[in-house]
Amino acid sequence: MPPKGGKGGAKKAAAIVIDGVDTSEMTREKLEQFTLRVKEELDKEREERNYFQLERDKIRTFWEITRQQLEEAKAELRNRERATEEAQEENEALLETEKQKIKHLKYEQQAAAAALRAENLVALKAAKEEHAEQELELLNDKRALRQEMREKALAAQDELRRAKLMHAEDLSKTRAEFEEKARQIEEKAEKKLQETKVELTVKHRTEIAEVEERKNKQLSELIAHHERAFADLKNYYNDITLNNLGLISSLKQQMEDMQKVKERAEKIARDAVAEAKGLREPLEAAIIDNKELKRQMSNYDRDKAALAAKTKQLATLEKQFEVLKWEYEVLQIRFDRVLAERDELKARFSRAVLEVQQRASLKTALLETKLKNMEARDLGPRELHELLKLKDTQVEDLRYEAARLRKAHDDLLATYEAKLVKLGVPPEELGFKPLKAVAVAGVSPVIGQGPAGLVTKDQC
Repeated sequence: MPPKGGKGGAKKAAAIVIDGVDTSEMTREKLEQFTLRVKEELDKEREERNYFQLERDKIRTFWEITRQQLEEAKAELRNRERATEEAQEENEALLETEKQKIKHLKYEQQAAAAALRAENLVALKAAKEEHAEQELELLNDKRALRQEMREKALAAQDELRRAKLMHAEDLSKTRAEFEEKARQIEEKAEKKLQETKVELTVKHRTEIAEVEERKNKQLSELIAHHERAFADLKNYYNDITLNNLGLISSLKQQMEDMQKVKERAEKIARDAVAEAKGLREPLEAAIIDNKELKRQMSNYDRDKAALAAKTKQLATLEKQFEVLKWEYEVLQIRFDRVLAERDELKARFSRAVLEVQQRASLKTALLETKLKNMEARDLGPRELHELLKLKDTQVEDLRYEAARLRKAHDDLLATYEAKLVKLGVPPEELGFKPLKAVAVAGVSPVIGQGPAGLVTKDQC
């Protein structure tokens, strides 16, 4: 047991903490190891400090270089802004110059357009005259077509009347033939019926007379036989006492004979009844034949009525065929005329376009000459303004006149199309597209829908 310390015992040494580790209780080996580890960490920290110092120097160098480049870029930007302002001022000056040039070119273009409008109005007037001539020609053709249609209608009516007369004659002949045949068939049937009836009646009466005669003969024979038998029986009864056995035998023989006679009489009666039945069957057959002939007569009447209906239907179909044939010929003639008119209009349009082009070229040359003369005269602004105002007024008047002419042209075209539809010729079957109102020298073709005389200047 260790000795206890006294009151004045030695105090414990103060604890030493390095990097969070208490080194007071470490052994020598642990202290050496801890020292080596701390030394390694110190070397590592020194290396990192040196690396960060180098990086700081590099960053500072880069910052200096970048700041210098920024100042140079700002100076270059200021130079470029000054150059841009100078270029903008130059562009504005050039723009003003170009605007002046555009104004001069626009004025020249308007002058040329006005001249071209005037030329087009002249061409439009010429086209109007041609259109009036075409309208007159169409009216003449229309009158000729109506006259031709009237003549064809009269000819068709005459032909139809002749066909009706011929058909009526043929129908009357056919009806007479059928009636004659029917009458002959009826006479033959009636004659045959009468002959059969008379023949069967005579035959029936003869056979009945023969049967009655045979029946009367048999009855007379039976009566005579019975009388003889009765006499014999009477004699027998008178002689019954004489010869009973002979009488009985004779009576038996007589009874047998009478039975046989009776059987023969019944057989004859049955034969007579059978013969009567045999005669009744031909009579019934004759009656059936009579009914069949009557049925054939009724079928003949029905067939005759059907023939009349079919004949009437055939006449109606022939009439419809003639009408359709006539309409087809009329439409074919109209189609040929419309094709000819289309070709003629195409040729006229080509000639008109060529003339307008030639006139436009000539007018352009004249306008250029006039423009040069005006430039040579060097008119003042006021005179030039008055001249332009006068030209504008003339242009407006010409636009109004052009709009009115276009409206008249469209109205006439609509009337022509309506007439074609009324005559049964659709506009799609003309083979060409009619000319509509088009823009002339920049003038809009949109005009009013009223009459041509109601076109106002606001519609130009």
